[in-house]
Amino acid sequence: MCLASTVETINAESAVEAERMIGNAMNHQAIVSYKDYVAGWLDSSIHGFLSDLPQPAAGTECALITCLDSNRAPASLRAKSPELQPLKDQIREFGRGLLVPTELLLEANLNQQIFFGFDEVWFFPSDPSEPKPDSAWLVGPARIGQSTFDQLGAWMSKNGCSLALGGGEGLNTIVRARGLLKYVIGHSIEQPEPTLSVGTSRAN
Repeated sequence: MCLASTVETINAESAVEAERMIGNAMNHQAIVSYKDYVAGWLDSSIHGFLSDLPQPAAGTECALITCLDSNRAPASLRAKSPELQPLKDQIREFGRGLLVPTELLLEANLNQQIFFGFDEVWFFPSDPSEPKPDSAWLVGPARIGQSTFDQLGAWMSKNGCSLALGGGEGLNTIVRARGLLKYVIGHSIEQPEPTLSVGTSRAN
């Protein structure tokens, strides 16, 4: 092969490699994070996730429900929702949401399904000091973006939130993580669309 042909081949291969690298860069999504919190996504649901937890993990002793079946004021459902009746003596109104000990929530979730899709739950080591801001939420079908995180991150950090779940078309998650684990969780947000839909939200 002559020198001109060799140079032409090298240039062509370099161009292909450069094109591949640019394509990868364009397709790559930055990790969605706030301080030591990171957003992720699972092809699951709040009901399924909580059903697999045998007991509250450290730092998740208190649960704050801020959306129930697309209703962003679940405190209004406290007396009339059949799913909440097993918790009626332990549940407390907090802003527009509902506070309940996580241990009791896990037990009630196993005995009777509470979350049917398009729900939002936050977990804390103890009662949060202020209600969740109304400016943003984690409920799908959209996955968590940086703008949403920026509106909620300060509140989460101030109140010591350890875990957040937002149901819809799949499960949006926020958790504290560092190092390699942070990037593993952050990468999960790039997964393909869910294989199954949760279906239509029930009427309240």
